Amino acid sequence: MMNRETIVFSFVLMGILLPFTAKCQDSRTASQNVSLQVASSALLAIAGPAVTLTLGGAKEAGDAIDRQSDNIETRLRISSLVSNDESRAITAKISEELVGTQLYIQLQDPNSNFQYPENKGTLKSEQLLSSETDATLVEGIGTCWSGKNDGDGYVIKYIFRAIPKAPILKSANITVTYTISLVESDSEI
Repeated sequence: MMNRETIVFSFVLMGILLPFTAKCQDSRTASQNVSLQVASSALLAIAGPAVTLTLGGAKEAGDAIDRQSDNIETRLRISSLVSNDESRAITAKISEELVGTQLYIQLQDPNSNFQYPENKGTLKSEQLLSSETDATLVEGIGTCWSGKNDGDGYVIKYIFRAIPKAPILKSANITVTYTISLVESDSEI
């Protein structure tokens, strides 16, 4: 003979189990919706020694002073992941304006470790750096990455020049800031 507690327990147990058995029926096929997303990634890093550019003085009275100094010792490493028709650009800016001199920059082709070189973007010619506006160094960057070994990344070419006929040339310690960002698409909706 069943007592009242057994009957209540049986109804509670049936109430718990029945909804699950009705919802989880096995069959020969099953389906599930899966959302697939491409996460965006945009990272830059400088690799290489500190850069010192010097306009040297004359060795003897009457000699000309140096008008230009170049450096290609550093690299700009990149990791860029974009989706669909997105692209990125890299810009640069200096921390303060220079007196009597100018700093130009140009990114040059990376080495063979660069993955998806067809997505490295269009490299611009040398650009004059300013503290007021960003100079575009490369645009049209897609999904790519440079690697992390010595020599990997875009070659950074710095060109330090005296302004012709400038009466004063002033030394400065500045910071060059590189920025990678998405470029707005021009496609029509």
